[in-house]
Amino acid sequence: MRRLAFRLALAWLATAAVLIAGLYPTFTAGKSLKLTDWFLFHQDLPALWVIAAAALAGLGVSLALARPSPAPAVATASGFDPRRAALAAGLAALACGLIAWIGTYAVFDGYALSMDEFMANFDAAILAHGRLMAPLAPPWRGFVFALQPTFVTLAPGDLAWSSQYLPVNAAFRAIGMLAGAPALVSPLLATASVAAVFAIARRLWPARPDLALAAAVLLATSSQFLLTAMTAYAMTAHLALNLIWLWLFLRGGRLAHAGAILVGFLATGLHQFIFHPLFVAQFIAELLLARRWRLALTYIAAYAVICAFWVGYWRFAFALLGQGAAPAALGAAAAADLTSRLNPLLAAFDWAGVRVMDVNLIRFVTWQSLITVPLAVLGAIASLRAGGPVRALALGLLLSAIALFVILPHQGHGWGYRYWHGLLGSAVLLAVFAWGRLTEGLGVAERRAAGALFALAAALSIAVLAPLRAWQAHAFAHPYARAWAAISSSPAQVVIIDPVRAWYASDLVRNDPWLRRAPWVFDIRELNDQQLAALCRTYSVSLFDAADAHALGVRTSNPSADDADLPPARDRLRAAGCSPS
Repeated sequence: MRRLAFRLALAWLATAAVLIAGLYPTFTAGKSLKLTDWFLFHQDLPALWVIAAAALAGLGVSLALARPSPAPAVATASGFDPRRAALAAGLAALACGLIAWIGTYAVFDGYALSMDEFMANFDAAILAHGRLMAPLAPPWRGFVFALQPTFVTLAPGDLAWSSQYLPVNAAFRAIGMLAGAPALVSPLLATASVAAVFAIARRLWPARPDLALAAAVLLATSSQFLLTAMTAYAMTAHLALNLIWLWLFLRGGRLAHAGAILVGFLATGLHQFIFHPLFVAQFIAELLLARRWRLALTYIAAYAVICAFWVGYWRFAFALLGQGAAPAALGAAAAADLTSRLNPLLAAFDWAGVRVMDVNLIRFVTWQSLITVPLAVLGAIASLRAGGPVRALALGLLLSAIALFVILPHQGHGWGYRYWHGLLGSAVLLAVFAWGRLTEGLGVAERRAAGALFALAAALSIAVLAPLRAWQAHAFAHPYARAWAAISSSPAQVVIIDPVRAWYASDLVRNDPWLRRAPWVFDIRELNDQQLAALCRTYSVSLFDAADAHALGVRTSNPSADDADLPPARDRLRAAGCSPS
């Protein structure tokens, strides 16, 4: 027990030291108002300091503990009834779903905070009507980017629109809409995730049902897991489908592998196709190392087709609308689309992204169950020698971190590090792999003490850290929910948003994809003077600016360099013939 506590505390301190050392450029540059740094200083660093201090205290306690007797009675079995472990994991899974469903309203007021979440619901509304894109009436086509400034895809000729994201997450939400319960989609996926991680651990370590229960508990007590399941982000679906894929892959047999390929098709098309293939690649590599050529080539061929389909998805959608390239030219056009999206990301590469990734990892580390991180670090180190699936789990985390550093280090909004959310199961499984190794040789009494330590860490995570994180998320999101309630209930037919000086006020520019209902909301920065005048002549107009946002609790700051020279919104509206309320 002394050795176990010492290793856990040392792993936590080493992880915290590496992450804090990576923040040196942040401290030397001063505090920034960028969202990533705001989350760092106001939410994550205080938690990291407290957890590191607790780990330091734990290190001291472990050193002070009496050494065990030379010949302890070694436990020869886990002492866990597999059926009771399965029942406990099932109850944990259901509890997570219930917490996530309640939190959708209690924490986030039923409001989709980020544009990623809003656009998932935007696409879901389109899919629920049996379409891939919503048609745009001619009068609105010149106003598209004022009506939806970010993450929009337009069919040729601006005939129809949808988000930039692939449709499977939106399709899940569309099913929820048609069933009358869209808020249940993410909670149900969270429930499936806990069940799947339990089933995977049972398959990996059949003689240790306690490890399977431990995996379910670590995932269920992760604040990142619970808070993200309260949102419309695709990340909960990424986690659930990755874990279901892995369970099918490990189960083996033709039917299971066919099921894994089908799940892989859905997972690749959730919202951005890069995430799931990065998870899968290491398992295919393990097949090659094991000389399982036929199965490896089957997966390689299947994922080549899957990726080609999703890369070309928008061209297929345009073709169904009667627009875009002829069928023979779809492949080349889709490849050109992918290149046009990747090139700006690669061109924007900056080594300063190392610091950004460090901040992301601090966010990931501090949003997990207390004991997950030190165990996962020890498990990742041990997995390199163990090989097989556990090595693939560790390398998947590494490969994803490298890829995200190169193409997309900034995550923006997110509870924890959401770009690693689909890999939460990997971290948890590595953690229980380490836990199994650390507890294997313990005596009966020491194993009971280790179980008590594990239970205490899990209890503190769910009873202290999760409520704290829920309060932080609510405090950040609630002003935006209030702002949207004020905008959407405006008596004016048109609401003009002036996002200058108000944090993320451009995310309040939201419209029904069919543009059926007033008020229609516009970003003034995307409107020219003629368009403003046309709106003022035709509709009643209201203005929502930084003063309104501040009154509702939204943070304000100095305008960005791009917005600093813009004329005041009220002056522009008056010049256009409006008397905005």
